[in-house]
Amino acid sequence: MIIQGQEQKQDIGLVESGNMKLDEFVNKKIMDQMPYDVVEDLHFHMIDDDAFYRKYYLPVIDKIRSETNNDIIQGHLMPMVNKGLNHYCNKYDITPKPDKLMSEADKADLCSRIMEYEKNPPKDLDNAPA
Repeated sequence: MIIQGQEQKQDIGLVESGNMKLDEFVNKKIMDQMPYDVVEDLHFHMIDDDAFYRKYYLPVIDKIRSETNNDIIQGHLMPMVNKGLNHYCNKYDITPKPDKLMSEADKADLCSRIMEYEKNPPKDLDNAPA
């Protein structure tokens, strides 16, 4: 008496035999681009991470708050951005090295985003300065 219908399946060998091929790994395309906006994500990380914010972000913003010379502002912002990028890559274990993850143009864009954010913070934040 047969309780279940049995079909003859092709024998492809044991896993240890080396005769198996996983198409999911072999045919997978390598993505060179990150699947998100790195500049925006890094800016959020710099503001949201308490340790980085207290140690690097806030002191730099306090230094440049009354500064009008753009060269001095960039002189303070760029080292902070580089430290933030290293902190971001180490914390989230991001594979590309920090110097490969962002170009100099991306870093300049991040600096302008930081300045714009500090000049015009979102109104819905409870702790936004007036």
